[in-house]
Amino acid sequence: MSKRPGQNSQKAQNSQKVQSAQKVRPGGGVPSGAGGVREVTPEMRARTLRTFVWVIVGFAAGIALMVAVLSVQGRALREYAVRVQTAVLATGPSVNVSYGQPCVDALPGALPSGVLSCEVQVSSGQVSVLMQLERDREFRLAPKAAAAP
Repeated sequence: MSKRPGQNSQKAQNSQKVQSAQKVRPGGGVPSGAGGVREVTPEMRARTLRTFVWVIVGFAAGIALMVAVLSVQGRALREYAVRVQTAVLATGPSVNVSYGQPCVDALPGALPSGVLSCEVQVSSGQVSVLMQLERDREFRLAPKAAAAP
């Protein structure tokens, strides 16, 4: 098989492509597609560090915000339970009777957000409040006795 002038073999064409891909660019360094190592400049290093720091700061701020929201919600629940307990204690429950009643009967108004149900337990003159919350949680305010006359 003879070659005509101007025709290159497949092997020669591939070697020319590899050689042209391995040429050094005018800006210095070897193109990353040719198997060379990309040089990391101080500017790239600083940008990467800055991005990393912002991600960490954003994560910490998100956690702090969640803790603050949960703290405010917990305080609202606790204050509502104390108001209900105080309202029931103001009626002077008898030490001889034990019963339960919904919180809205003792303190009319809407339940705080996130509360599914609320019940007041009166047992031997001591009043406790039990709230069922979302996600199968509950909040119980410890029993408190009426002040002696």
